[in-house]
Amino acid sequence: MADALFGPRHFLPVSTAKRKLFTALLIGFGLMFLNPRGVSAADIAVLEFELNDLTLNPDMAAETQRTANLRPLLVKRLTEYHQVAVIENPARALIEAEKGHGYLFDRPELAAEIGREGGAAWIVSGRLHKASFLFVYLKAQLINTRTGRVAADFVVEIKGQQEKLTHKGIETLARQISDALRELAEDNASATHHPEIPPGTTA
Repeated sequence: MADALFGPRHFLPVSTAKRKLFTALLIGFGLMFLNPRGVSAADIAVLEFELNDLTLNPDMAAETQRTANLRPLLVKRLTEYHQVAVIENPARALIEAEKGHGYLFDRPELAAEIGREGGAAWIVSGRLHKASFLFVYLKAQLINTRTGRVAADFVVEIKGQQEKLTHKGIETLARQISDALRELAEDNASATHHPEIPPGTTA
């Protein structure tokens, strides 16, 4: 009936190249839907946390163990609750960390090199800062591995020594890192789509 009214319908052949392009676009949009920040924008590395205990008569064994647990807790929280892809650190990360107390935390440009070596866009350098027996601070830096600059600083206060409080602190830190990554990705996308026009020129 339709053919009688409008004539025979003709479909233009779709080239193989166009079909491949269309398929690639569908896959790309699907991945972006699953991860709003993009496929690789959230790929980060997380260094082992460093202990900075300023208290008198510190319990080094207990605090060292507490510090060693921070990276696994943070990685777990980022990956499972915030869908952030965390890569494994290259062997160089431990080699550089052993050069001295606070060596990597005080050298973001070096941390950035380690992140680039591992293939990460961002790297987190962290420190457990204990100035009192009553509370500690989780300090972290989000570093751009391309520029070596600190893009965001984080400080989370933990009052008390209980393990559950440490978990709460890590939850807060993970959320802050995830939010910062999202904001940085949005800023980058905005700059890409709306580049600044140099003075004296017209759009």
